[in-house]
Amino acid sequence: MFVNEAVMFLQKLGVYLSTALLFCYLISLNVILRIVYLLSPKLFEKLLLTMGTPMTGNPNFRFEDWGLSFKSFSFIKAASAHMWLSMGQEAFKGGAAPDSPVVTLEGQMSSIFKFMKGLYNRPLVLSFGSCT
Repeated sequence: MFVNEAVMFLQKLGVYLSTALLFCYLISLNVILRIVYLLSPKLFEKLLLTMGTPMTGNPNFRFEDWGLSFKSFSFIKAASAHMWLSMGQEAFKGGAAPDSPVVTLEGQMSSIFKFMKGLYNRPLVLSFGSCT
């Protein structure tokens, strides 16, 4: 039993460390892109087009529509908020299920456990997928 707890602790530690490293990468990428944009806007565009090759396949999705967002504070804010919400939400074999945040049909923030504990007193159906 102790071995399972130690393995789970190491897995969680790995998740937290990888999230911290990803955040550092995000900040450094943003700073580097800002510097490159100040030095040469054309080089900035070339670098981002190289990194975002799948996004350039649609002719209606132009660089001018999305390119400058990568050097903005809003990009860091949105990516950080996503990382913060999902940090620690990983499921590990033998561990408790994560209490993921959800939005009700009324637009209120809630969590899966609140639905399971009967706060809403109705069956819980989770549907994973995309609407696009």
